[in-house]
Amino acid sequence: MRATSNAKGLAARSISSILLVGPPSPALRRKQTLLQGSGFEITLAENICYAELFAQTQHFDAAVYDDSIPPHEQLSLARLMRIRWPWMRLVSCGPDNEGLFDAHGSSEARLAEVLRELLD
Repeated sequence: MRATSNAKGLAARSISSILLVGPPSPALRRKQTLLQGSGFEITLAENICYAELFAQTQHFDAAVYDDSIPPHEQLSLARLMRIRWPWMRLVSCGPDNEGLFDAHGSSEARLAEVLRELLD
């Protein structure tokens, strides 16, 4: 469980707060670094339990579900977040079988762009 942020280069823009959900891995660290470098404030949640806890205590503009999270856990958390935090945009890096997600970040390179499009 760890929260980090980066606000470089955002003097004229407000900082979007992103909840990045997934177990620690090199791929998740790359996503975190990419999003921080794009000016997002990132909070890491290692699993869906921490994601729910953080969402209860902090405000997030969006949640990004790493593709390493099993699909049934992604869907379970997405259903909960849709009810409790309807303003939060949900992005899946994996499949969306039930239409619960606002977007898919199909590649790491496009993830920041997808988030900007959703949040602008």
